[in-house]
Amino acid sequence: MRRTLAFIAALLLTTVAVGSACVAMPTENIRFSLQPSSRAGGEVQLTLRSGNDRHNNNMSSSFPTSELAGLNSNWTSGGPVTFALVREAGRVDCSGDARGARAEGGCRFTENRGFSDLLVRAGMARPTLEEAYGLTMVKATSGLLEALRAARYPMPEVEDYIAMTAVGVTPRYIADLAAAGYRPDDTSRLIEFAALKVTPAYLGQLSRAGYANLPQDEVVQLAALKIDPEFIRGFERIGYHNLDVDTLVQLKALEVTPQFVEAVRRGGMANPTAEQLVQLKAIGFGEPARRR
Repeated sequence: MRRTLAFIAALLLTTVAVGSACVAMPTENIRFSLQPSSRAGGEVQLTLRSGNDRHNNNMSSSFPTSELAGLNSNWTSGGPVTFALVREAGRVDCSGDARGARAEGGCRFTENRGFSDLLVRAGMARPTLEEAYGLTMVKATSGLLEALRAARYPMPEVEDYIAMTAVGVTPRYIADLAAAGYRPDDTSRLIEFAALKVTPAYLGQLSRAGYANLPQDEVVQLAALKIDPEFIRGFERIGYHNLDVDTLVQLKALEVTPQFVEAVRRGGMANPTAEQLVQLKAIGFGEPARRR
């Protein structure tokens, strides 16, 4: 049991850390590279690198050329290249040279003081220059701020505002969760939900499988291990009905499958309980013996 819980805790920490990875972004020595994207539709792949050897950050994403203000449509022909990535929190102005279908050069970040002032008036601390760059890179908006107010969430720290934007918390996401009957307790739980892809569709699937109106921590556990109705039905088909969330989590975390259950039955235990299955898996039942 302890191993199972430790596994889940590590998984959750890893997931949220991924969502928070864009918090600290150095703004010195910003360099860019630009090339046509592999996606259809004429998009470009923009990579921004900033910082120094001790503290650096890379961001790479596809953009429609319309989002890079001032970029010449025939920039791949070579020569000087200039463009700007303009967002609510700030702008990144870049200039360089193109050779063939690739351009490289340097960039300068400018904070939008008006956006930072808006955050301060809402009750947040004033973003540092690095935080303002992070807000710009994740495309933070004032619309999310209004949605948090409307849903009566306390104002998050700037780092959390960056993280929630990075993992996909939007005004629509907050509204859709509420329509599905879920209001995460706080902004940290809201980040967890989004990072783990807890959507109204997923909640609806759980409800139809018999797991409606679950406590939020149980939703997080199920989503962290990607437990879906098909996993639940797999056990129902072999006689395990109405398993509680803790049991489902233990089964999935230890990779107990219907095939494993059949192996246990062939081994002479006709009707093992779910608890017995977990215990057998935990001690390595059915695994090849290790050579000494």
